[in-house]
Amino acid sequence: MGREGEVVAQLIEGFEREHPGVRVIVQQIPWSAAHEKLLTAYVGRSTPDVSQLGNTWVPEFAALKAIEPLEPWLAGAAFDSSAFFRGIWDTNVIDGRPFGCRGTWTRACSSTGVTC
Repeated sequence: MGREGEVVAQLIEGFEREHPGVRVIVQQIPWSAAHEKLLTAYVGRSTPDVSQLGNTWVPEFAALKAIEPLEPWLAGAAFDSSAFFRGIWDTNVIDGRPFGCRGTWTRACSSTGVTC
């Protein structure tokens, strides 16, 4: 979404080269339409594997069970939450469980991959 979508698209070739067998498709959505499109995708059981959310959306999507906690994905990774600005990190933690990282990236419930 926004400028981030343009920058991420530039990184895909290198990411896929480092991770053979993983294919990434970036779909840029304007912020003004993203919330509704992601909710519609959840209801239609067609969520993306990884999505960027506004950090104020995280509690809503978590309450709907449209995103899932990231502990299983972060446990096996070299990951240190203290490397993140605490104020942003905390917007992604609900009941002590992280539902996003880097401010806005979350894993959709119906999907199979994650990146932070």
